[in-house]
Amino acid sequence: MENPKIKTEVVHSQSKTAWNVVGVKLGGKYKIARIPYIVDYNSETLTTVSRQEALLHAQFISECFNNSDKIVGTIL
Repeated sequence: MENPKIKTEVVHSQSKTAWNVVGVKLGGKYKIARIPYIVDYNSETLTTVSRQEALLHAQFISECFNNSDKIVGTIL
């Protein structure tokens, strides 16, 4: 497995109901992943749960990229 050596952060999409995992290095790959969530206009609770779950998934993906040295080191 090759270490991608990309540092990322989680930001909310400006045009979609989704969280984006984006690279922070200028000139590097920008969008790594998009994690959408459901918006239910009849249920604020469902929307909140879906949004929070998507945020947790986005944060997990971002942490994997940010700690790739440790992850790749344990696999090899």
